[in-house]
Amino acid sequence: MKALVFNGPRDIRYESFDDPVIQDERNLVIEVTRCSICGSDLHMYHGDRIGKTDYSQPIARFCTGHETIGEVVEIGRGVHRHKVGDRIVVAGGAGCGSCRRCHLGQGNLCEAYRTGAPHSTAYGISPALNGGHAEYLEVFNADLTATTIPEGVSDEQAILLTDAMATGYYGVKMSSVGPGDTVAVIGQGPVGRMAAEAALAVGASCVYAIDPQEERRNAALSFGAIPLHPDEAVQRAYEDTKGLGVDSVIEAVGVGQTLSQAVKLARVGGRLSVLGILQADTSMPLQKVQGKSLVVHMGIAGIVDSWPELIPLIQSGRIRGENVFTHNFNLADGAEAYRMFEAQEDGVMKVMITP
Repeated sequence: MKALVFNGPRDIRYESFDDPVIQDERNLVIEVTRCSICGSDLHMYHGDRIGKTDYSQPIARFCTGHETIGEVVEIGRGVHRHKVGDRIVVAGGAGCGSCRRCHLGQGNLCEAYRTGAPHSTAYGISPALNGGHAEYLEVFNADLTATTIPEGVSDEQAILLTDAMATGYYGVKMSSVGPGDTVAVIGQGPVGRMAAEAALAVGASCVYAIDPQEERRNAALSFGAIPLHPDEAVQRAYEDTKGLGVDSVIEAVGVGQTLSQAVKLARVGGRLSVLGILQADTSMPLQKVQGKSLVVHMGIAGIVDSWPELIPLIQSGRIRGENVFTHNFNLADGAEAYRMFEAQEDGVMKVMITP
């Protein structure tokens, strides 16, 4: 098959790769119909780190991509919820498929690590789990990590369910956003935009969408959020809340500057959820976190456990996820898609790739 293959930092190539073969009876294979690039993919593109993997060092070739939908073409004997011909959404990663957490849809909390066995990982970030920027993808533990694309969900929304929308919603839940709350979302890339829209969908009275790029922050006007430039955000939030600060802050960037701003924005006793993928040297003003008695959650979304709540919100129109995809590419032009996405050219927000 043809795929986008990681050959080193800024060296993503469209080239031949071995066809996937079902390695476990719980797995299946899809023919990929759509896939996309996530902002976290840029960490490997830049030669940074994700977890223990240092992409500046030599690593075996692997297919990239963890945002994938497709049509089932082959199933293992242990697959019961899917059949050949089904169109499915694939969660961005998979765990061992045997532990309690995996069966709860929380592959991010897979318990296999306690034995040293392979546990939770995303597709397309290492040779351990080849990704979906390819013509075909092996889906692991398919009954637990994939679902049929339901009626009323578009391909664009389905792709967002694989990661960005689910991760944004995870930030909303982990910062305990509820009816009447004031919320600040720092970063209006796809994850931050989904977090802002989801916060309003669950009843937040006011959501600030913070981003230095005017086009990105103003896009939040379409679903009722208030766009703010980072330079004005803290002052505006304190003016509007009569000096208190906001109830919940969702940080969707993952650098020291935005983490510091998140702490400033939160009220005393407020909540902070960090969704941005952090590098080893990322700093955070913990003394101020403690002084303000903030509840802080940092983590990776389980994806699957969000679907029972998110899919009805999409079908009812309460979450739309509109105008997130700004560019379309063929898989053969995937290297250019990565380059443009990294360079933030031509107002790119998110790219859709078709094999």
